[in-house]
Amino acid sequence: MEAKRICIPEYDSENRFVLAKEGINNLLVICLNPSTADATTDDGTTRNIDQIASVNGFDGWLLFNLSPERTSRPEELSVEPYKPDHEMNINLLEGYFLANQLKINNVLLAWGNNITALLDLPYLRENAVHILNILKKYRLDYWCIKHTHKGHPFHPASQGLNRYVGPVGDIILKPFDVQSYLKVLTKDS
Repeated sequence: MEAKRICIPEYDSENRFVLAKEGINNLLVICLNPSTADATTDDGTTRNIDQIASVNGFDGWLLFNLSPERTSRPEELSVEPYKPDHEMNINLLEGYFLANQLKINNVLLAWGNNITALLDLPYLRENAVHILNILKKYRLDYWCIKHTHKGHPFHPASQGLNRYVGPVGDIILKPFDVQSYLKVLTKDS
């Protein structure tokens, strides 16, 4: 049986809120922002997510981002986010949990250092805090590929994985202390 693919919206060059490969045991993945993957085509990050999920016992995944704005260069994200899109992004994420449609119990945090390195984009950190506070209501296990040198959850981009982590097929997820991380994220805000 082929996994059901979910993409909201299906084809949109500006935004993507949700991308999923629905399985029985699904992993929620939260990255920084979407790049080129859509309803029918993966990009390097989604190919890696698929392989990492599989190696770690998940046959499906649900990908959200801190920002729904598409770009393969995070430094090109809008300085002022379009508020309705960001609200829709967070509302869709919470809707999946309220509906409990995909029975998600595990979350891979994977946004990298850009959450704080892009100083003119403070909304990325704000969105991470907002999303993590929403998810606190649910009994979830949190994971990361590894911590960056600044303590953020490592992003699954191909170049970074190959250089700093190793082969994608060998990545075993590590537990992530989300409560301690939230304290660090909110300390300076």
